[in-house]
Amino acid sequence: MYLFIIYKIFINVIHFDTLFSAHNLIYSAPKHTGSIRDLAYLLTNYYSNITSIICLTTAFLLACIGLFKKSNYITNTVLWLSLINLNNYLYPTLTAGDYLLNQLLLFNIFFSFKPSTHPFIQDLKTALHNTALIGIKVQICLAYFLAALFKLSDADWLDGTALWDTIQIPEYSNVLLACLPMPVCTGLTYLTIIYQLTFPIMVFISSTKKYVFTFGIIQHLIIALAMGLFSFGIIMMICYILFLKYDDRSRTTVNP
Repeated sequence: MYLFIIYKIFINVIHFDTLFSAHNLIYSAPKHTGSIRDLAYLLTNYYSNITSIICLTTAFLLACIGLFKKSNYITNTVLWLSLINLNNYLYPTLTAGDYLLNQLLLFNIFFSFKPSTHPFIQDLKTALHNTALIGIKVQICLAYFLAALFKLSDADWLDGTALWDTIQIPEYSNVLLACLPMPVCTGLTYLTIIYQLTFPIMVFISSTKKYVFTFGIIQHLIIALAMGLFSFGIIMMICYILFLKYDDRSRTTVNP
């Protein structure tokens, strides 16, 4: 995730003139709510080249800190607020992956912590860590399940028209995808619906997890590389890491 954030910052810097200069293509009206929510709109409300550079630099440095496993509650919180500010300012350019990244960074605040010698503090940190992990897993399962329900309620999805129309748009497709006939689009749509409906169950079954991940990775690579929705595809694959199970059974233990 930290690597992906560094990549996003790098892309924003490359397109700085288009996104952040006085001649940018982004218009974002100030939003003064008079509450703590204003922290998410600092870049929008007090925009200048300097504030945008500060926000980009802060996000980059904190992502590097997280990449080298030196992050803590404070650095993760500031990183989340920095990305929230950038995304709120650049909202016309966002995909669903960017909104999901906002949620991941919120839960990520509680992931990295130094062990405490005080039993209560250690238990509290562990509880926050586990709650955040459960929160992300529930978020991903809901994202898939609700996406499937939406498709089932839309006639254009059920007959393959939605997918076929999408791959006919040059910005969201390529020559190979644009050649897919309607029956193939319909079949792929139903495979996706089945996958999304069953994901919340199959991902927790050890014997089916690898097949779920394999299909999901192929699907999201196509979305990322062939349909122009790079952020969404990559973020969804990053989330799969959180469904892996780690234990200490492979370690050698010594009896006291």
